[in-house]
Amino acid sequence: MKKYWLFILTLVTGLTFINCSGDGAASQQDTQSKGIPVKTMLLKPRPFSEYLKLTGTVEARNRINLVAEESGNLRKIIKDKGSLVKAGDTLAIIENKIIEASYNESRAALNQAELDHSSKKILYEKRAISENEYLVAKYGLERATASYELNKSRLSKLYLTAPYSGYVNNRLYDLGAYTLPMTPIFDFIDNAYMKITTGVAERFVNDIKIGTPAEISFDAFPELNLQSEVSYINRSIDPASRTFQVEIRIPNPERKLAPQMIANVKLLRRSYDDDLVIPLDTVIESENGRFVFIASDDEKAIRVAIDFLAIYEDSVLVHGLQTNQRLIITGQQELTEGDQLLIQKD
Repeated sequence: MKKYWLFILTLVTGLTFINCSGDGAASQQDTQSKGIPVKTMLLKPRPFSEYLKLTGTVEARNRINLVAEESGNLRKIIKDKGSLVKAGDTLAIIENKIIEASYNESRAALNQAELDHSSKKILYEKRAISENEYLVAKYGLERATASYELNKSRLSKLYLTAPYSGYVNNRLYDLGAYTLPMTPIFDFIDNAYMKITTGVAERFVNDIKIGTPAEISFDAFPELNLQSEVSYINRSIDPASRTFQVEIRIPNPERKLAPQMIANVKLLRRSYDDDLVIPLDTVIESENGRFVFIASDDEKAIRVAIDFLAIYEDSVLVHGLQTNQRLIITGQQELTEGDQLLIQKD
């Protein structure tokens, strides 16, 4: 009797196992018949721009050393380093007693010569003196005028003035020091506008022109993004780096930017109006080239070879695809030609 019940238990267990195995196989076959899960995008032409991403250096539009043109003691500082000044503002005064005395002497001589010329002119018109006497007075006035203008000009050189509106970046001489001609007194910058200089590889020499659009950003000021264009191209290639220098002029909002800061530069290399652009991660590389998968009308995977025309960041402009094809954008790595697809919706 025990053997009989053991036989019945074994038979039931076996039948149950067979039924379960059959259900699993059927489930697997059902999944395969439905297809491999993928997502697609409909290909439509759209504008595409390719940029060169470079690093540039900020420089002042104009930067000069204001120098002393006459010798003397640096007597007074009116606008010291750190001052924002306008064109013509006096920054410092140099003291030179000899130049001041020469100016005063020439001014007095000019006054005397003007008086002498005026009186001699009246006498000459009345024929009270000869023409030679009048001419001596006239030429004396001209000589006195020239001497006065010379000394006046020398005196003006004792007043160091700003050649344009800008920023006194540094003072290079101490108050009271004796200066010689051509001694730098101030480091002066025009920082209302700045320029960005950057190097472009020689293979792009035909892509970058005067007026090429540029986008400028700064790590130091993440909120500051400026639009400008290339203003200058140096056609002499640097033999060490194999780059040519370009300049981009930009405004300096609130005068935040300083010389030698680093700028992130994006130069427009090429732009396209209506072409097919696909995500870069949909492309599969093989020994025979690049390809993607598209979904056919009957939802089968079709392998299509493509060529790259331009790349920027995570997008690529390609040749080989057609408008309104359904590009497979996820699951493509698991596909082979002719696989049945299960297209999922977002």
